[in-house]
Amino acid sequence: MKLKKGTGLRQSNPREELLNEELIGRAIWECLKNGDSEGVIEVIRIYLEAVNKTQIAKENEMARSTMYHTLKSKNPTVKTLAKLVHACI
Repeated sequence: MKLKKGTGLRQSNPREELLNEELIGRAIWECLKNGDSEGVIEVIRIYLEAVNKTQIAKENEMARSTMYHTLKSKNPTVKTLAKLVHACI
């Protein structure tokens, strides 16, 4: 699709933006500043939806179900979230 010049619109790649670590970091920081722990989990969940979970699980010898169950939990520990994010890098 081509955009007309002068419309003020720009092309966007949502997947690329979802994988942008700077944007993710800012989103998590805003959630923490607002006391929104569920928001932090949601940001990480959205990130995981944008990456290849099967490949990450295999590379890190982690069951894919572990990733899902961790994020379904209402209150995963920071240690668990750190392991999950580390596996995605």
